[in-house]
This record gives sequence, C-alpha cells and structure tokens, in this order.
Amino acid sequence: MTINYVKTELAPADNQLAAYIYFTSDTPVSYSYTVSKRTTSPTSVDFSYTSDLIYGVSQTIKIPVIGLYAQYANNVQVVFKDGTGAEVFNQTFSISTEDQVYDKSVIFHLDIEQTDPALFTSVWGNSWLMQSTGRGYDQNGDLRFNFLSVYHLQPLRIHNGYIYTGSDEDMSWYGRRFFKIDILGNVIFEFDLRDANGNHYSNTHDLVWDSAGDIYMFGNDSPNRITNTMGQDSLVLKFNDQTGKMIWAKNYTSEYSGSQILNNSTPNDIHLNSLSWIASSPNNDEAVIVHSRSTSTTFGISITDGSILWVIDTGNYNPQFPVNPETIHIDNSGITNYENGAHTVCITNNSAFADNIDSTVGKFVLSVFDNRSCLAADGSPVIRPMNDNATDDAYSTPPARILFYAVDLAAKTAVEIHAPIELPTKPIIQWTDFMGGVFDHDDYFVIFTNHARSFFISDVNGNMIASIYDVISLPDGAPQFPAEGYRARLFSETELSDLITTASVTVN
Repeated sequence: MTINYVKTELAPADNQLAAYIYFTSDTPVSYSYTVSKRTTSPTSVDFSYTSDLIYGVSQTIKIPVIGLYAQYANNVQVVFKDGTGAEVFNQTFSISTEDQVYDKSVIFHLDIEQTDPALFTSVWGNSWLMQSTGRGYDQNGDLRFNFLSVYHLQPLRIHNGYIYTGSDEDMSWYGRRFFKIDILGNVIFEFDLRDANGNHYSNTHDLVWDSAGDIYMFGNDSPNRITNTMGQDSLVLKFNDQTGKMIWAKNYTSEYSGSQILNNSTPNDIHLNSLSWIASSPNNDEAVIVHSRSTSTTFGISITDGSILWVIDTGNYNPQFPVNPETIHIDNSGITNYENGAHTVCITNNSAFADNIDSTVGKFVLSVFDNRSCLAADGSPVIRPMNDNATDDAYSTPPARILFYAVDLAAKTAVEIHAPIELPTKPIIQWTDFMGGVFDHDDYFVIFTNHARSFFISDVNGNMIASIYDVISLPDGAPQFPAEGYRARLFSETELSDLITTASVTVN
C-alpha cells in the first residue's frame, strides 16, 4: 500500500484559515486530521475531523482542513485507514499562516469570562463562536476562521453543510448578490434574485427552509426605491435551493396599510427581519413564521403562495394588521412584556418549555431578542403612521432582554410563559437599538448585543455560563458606541463536521 503526499494549498478560496492537502493512494482509504493546539497557550484546544467517506484508488484525495491558527506555524496530523479500519498512514504536516496579511479590524483572541469552567467546557464544547463579520473563535477565544471577501454572513444559517451569504460590494446591509458556499468559501452557485417579471431584489436579514428543502429569504427592492407600495424590507422570496431559481416573491406592503411603526424607523419601513419554520398546525398547514421589527408583528405564511395564515400583534400597537379581515388574529392578552423592535423572533426548542411545544397541534414557543428600541418614559412604544416622517417625540432605548411567548394556534392564544432574561449591566449596559439576537444552543441560549458588542451563554433563568465583551472591534477613533455586527452564535461541533463533510464531497 502506498499513500503519497502531493501538495498543500493554503487559503484556496475565501477562508484565510483553511487549506487543502492533496494525496494519492493505491488502495481505498478514509482519513482524519487534527489541527494541533497552539503551543504558546496552555489552554488552547485541538481541532479534529474524521471522514466516513472511502476514497477510491482513481481519485486524488483533497482534504479540506479548517481551524488553522492565524499568524502561526500550524501542525496538522493526517491519518489514513484502509477498508478494515486499520491505520495505514500517520504523518504531521506544517502549514504556516505567519506570512498572511489580515484586515486591521481582525481580533485574534477574545477573552472569555467563565462562571463555571466545567459547565462552560461542556456547553461550549468544540463549537465555534461565529460572527456575521465572517470570523470564528474556539472555546479558548482563538481565531480559527476568517473570511477575506466582501461577503456578509448576516443570517448565520447553515443548511445541509452549506453556508449562505450575501455580498457586501456596495458597503450596505443588503446583499445585491447572494451565494451558496462551502466552509472554505468556494461558491456552489449564485442565487438569481430576479422574479419572473425581471424585477431585481437584494437579500437581507434571515433565511429558513421548509420540509421540501426550498429556501425562504427576505428581499428589498433593488435599487432601493422605497415607496408606500414597496416598503423597506417588505418581501419574502422563495427559491429552489438546488438551482437558486426564484419560485415566488411576495410583497406585504399593502397588508400594512394604516399600520403604525416605531418612531426611530424611516417612512415605509416594514423591516421584516426574522424567519423560522413550523412543521404543521391544527389544519396541517406547514408555515414559515415572519417577524417585522418596525411594526413589532409576528405572522405565519403559507409555503404555497406566501398568504398570511395568522398574526400576533407582539408589540401591541398594530391590532388592525393585516388588511385582510379573514386572517386569524392570535389573542395577545396573555403577554405581559410586549416586544419593541425585536430581532430573532424564532422558535425555541428548549426543554424548559416542553409542555408548550407540539407542532402537530400548532403549539410552539418563540424566543425574542427584545431591543426595547423606541420607548416612552412610561414604557409604551413611541409610534407614528407608517407613511409619515419621524416626529420629535422623545424616546429611550433601555437595555436589551430576552422574552418567551408560548403560541397555541388551536386556542388562538399567545402567552408570556417565563420571566425575561435580563442581561448584565456591568461592566457595560447591554444596549442595542437595532440588531443582535438570541439562538438555541442545546438547552442554553447564545445571546449577542450589537452596539454593546457582547456575547453571552445563558440558561433559561438568566444564569450566565460565559460572557465575552468586545466581540467585534470598533473603527479607528470611534467612541464606545456604536459598533455594527448583525449576529453572532455558536456553530456546534455537528454543524462544523457537516460543513467539512460537504466540502469534502464538493471538491472530490
């Protein structure tokens, strides 16, 4: 048996801390690799991957290695096994990133405060903290992933081992182009952001998939010609995820006729910003759940045509939405703390809420990153008609918090079922009028506050397992606020493994 090393290719695509290592073999083999922990830090961690694929003798084996350290002479151990599982090759290769040039905004190490090291190690595990800025960090806080290009990873969503990202060529939050890529940054294909009539859209905010694997995203008119018939961020776009071709585009502007928006929003700003998916409901209606920041409304839409199935006035200031009177209105009187300009209003599967979760009968729980974006002194929302310019009414933005709403579509009720998670106010107040988010991570929550630039891992009762401050860097000469980062969350070990496996399939 002969296994031959061919070459190493550093950063072959957009991920600066990735490489291909090429081999040939005269017998079928599988492989594993380990990026050895950095010797300059006693708390650094190895990164390992094991492939279940068997490579035939006619193939050049092209191993996608991720998790290299920046500015470091990395050691990568590669092991091959034959069809019986016997080890037939074990060698360490040096891959240096010492000569790479990095953007001046890159943070190479994050300081992580741990309240319980053993619990932290268990909860974080081999996950990476991934940011919408295109950077990823391991449990030691070391940079292990860095995108170079104009991508913005705004949604931070993974599906079947692929990353989905818009372009940032216009230095805008809107992706004029949108791509399906692998973990190394290789483009699988570009989505066609034009509908059947040739209208062009840009992508923004979020993504979700239905049971058939079709993908839904938010769209905005491109170029941005906001009017009272084409509101800001008012579209849901449905695509075939295998071809990137649009299936339909639905504009919700007319449904918001007569609605109120938060006073810190621009005129005609509907601002759809959160997507999730529910398998079924009492009528067996598979649905996509949509949230609007500026109007603080949450609604379910049909996957067939985007029609609105039901609606919750989660901000309690748009009871007339939508215009269609036949839409089911969910009773919100069981909510104590109404959201105000929220983000990531998405389904949570935390076991603490198990009694309120049964998708077969339309019962689910929403976790809500409540920005508390635009509030009067008495806590009421400061609002105005959607088509009007902003007024001079005073408002404040208190610290962000996490809310939980249990929805029962059969009973047509939405109830707040848990005390809010209040975020730490020291050493810094967790303030962010826009952006930020909360996501499930097993039975914990990962929380990112945009302007405060902080990241937390919390249990359902607000006990912080980890706290990270200064997750993103400030521009040169900037004051403490603001800084801009749309989302941050943990990519689990399973997600990372799926990303590498898919990249392996893609490149061989």
